[in-house]
Amino acid sequence: MFAFRTSENVKKAGKNKQLLSILSYLLGREVVLFQSINFLKGSQQRTHSDSIHMTTYPLGNLIAVWVALEDITETNGPLHYYEGSHKLPYYLNKDYDNEGNQFLLGEKSYAEYEEMIEKKINQNKLQKKVFLAKKGDLLIWHANLFHGGNIQTDISKTRKSMVFHYFGKEVVCYHEISQRPALMTVE
Repeated sequence: MFAFRTSENVKKAGKNKQLLSILSYLLGREVVLFQSINFLKGSQQRTHSDSIHMTTYPLGNLIAVWVALEDITETNGPLHYYEGSHKLPYYLNKDYDNEGNQFLLGEKSYAEYEEMIEKKINQNKLQKKVFLAKKGDLLIWHANLFHGGNIQTDISKTRKSMVFHYFGKEVVCYHEISQRPALMTVE
């Protein structure tokens, strides 16, 4: 996590001027790099949207970029997503009865959030897409896109990749799931 803070190469990739220009255009406002995550293996993470983890006010001011650092196959845990899911409502703590109060966090487990997302996928008849990227390919997604990591069926293989998350500049940034602010460093 946050390798861009210690690696000049990761920082250079995440702050590439052409990439920032494209992301700012897509989001409709200037973007600021918030987070980088590097993977050696597939995440095998169940389907979710980033908006529950990195939330903005107003909603919709987060954009992500996933970069393949090697060829990705069906066996090394490729990224999956649900095309069009970013157009659905934002599903936040209140949508699975997980609101806390000023002193306590909600009491539901993260698995209950994932189960709610699975129900929304089924209710909306969304089709799963798998991104079999070649080294150097990238996928840009909106904060509300449902996505995750497929099971890595060959654990002897790597799935080297990295993801960058960018907040729109001058928006309120917080973590809906933990109901805490997103602290950013200024460079």
